[in-house]
Amino acid sequence: MGLALGGIDPWRVAGVVLLVGIWFAASRVVAPALLPSPQSVLARAAADFLAAPELSYYGLGNASLLGSMTYTAENVLLAVAIGAAAGILCGLVSARSGIVRAAIDPIMLTAGTVPILVAAPFLLIWFGVGRASAVLLVTFYVAVMLYIYAQRAADNLDPIYEEAALMQGASRRRIVADVLIPGTVPEILGGLRIALAGSWGLEAISELLGAQRGIGKIIEVLAGATDIQGIMAALLVLGLVAVVFDGLAAAAITRIAGWSVAARPGEA
Repeated sequence: MGLALGGIDPWRVAGVVLLVGIWFAASRVVAPALLPSPQSVLARAAADFLAAPELSYYGLGNASLLGSMTYTAENVLLAVAIGAAAGILCGLVSARSGIVRAAIDPIMLTAGTVPILVAAPFLLIWFGVGRASAVLLVTFYVAVMLYIYAQRAADNLDPIYEEAALMQGASRRRIVADVLIPGTVPEILGGLRIALAGSWGLEAISELLGAQRGIGKIIEVLAGATDIQGIMAALLVLGLVAVVFDGLAAAAITRIAGWSVAARPGEA
C-alpha cells in the first residue's frame, strides 16, 4: 500500500505530473491547432470560467463554463440520488425475496448487458432533448449498477449474523435495520462511488446528443467550430469537478464505513 503524505498519495501526484509532462512535451512538436499546450488550455478555462461572451456566436447566449458545469452537476447529482435509491432498495429486497428476485433479475441483468448509449436515442425520442432525458439516462445507469452491488452485498453477508439475531428474538424489521443495512453499507458505498465517477462522462455524452445546456453542449458546439483549445478547457473543468466529487465521496465513505477497513484482518 502506497504511503500518503497528509492524505495525498504521492504516486497519484506523480502520475498526474507525468501525464502533464507528456502533454507539454507533445504540444511542443504538434501544431497548437491540434494539441494546445497545458498552460494555454488552463488560461482558456480561467478566461471562460465566469463569462464566455464568444460562445454567444455559437447560439449559447451568455454561457460560461461555470454555469454549464453547474447545470451538468445538478443533473448528475439528481440522477445519482434517484438511481441509487431505486437500485439499492430493489437490490436489497431482491436478495431476501425469491419472488421479487425472480421478477426483477431478468430485467436488471438484461439491462446491464445493453450498452447504455443504445438507450439514449429512445429517451431523446420519448422525453425530448431537455433535462429529463439526460437525467433518466444517468438514473438508469446508476440504478442498474447499484442494484447489482446491493444484491451482491446482501448475498455476501454471512447468514450467521441474521441467524443469531433471529435466535435472540429480533423481528424482521430489526434484522434489516441492525444487520442487513449495516453489513452491506461498505460494499454499496463502494458501488455508489464507482457509479458517481461514471455518471459525469455519461451525462456529458447525453448532453452531446441533443441537450440545450450543459458542459456537453459546449463541447458539441466547440467541436463543430474545431475549437480544440475550448474543448480541452471544458474537459479540464469537467475532469476537475469529477475528481473533487470523487474525493468527497471517498472521504464520506471513509467516515461512514471506515470501521469495515479497520476490521479486516491483516491490515494495519
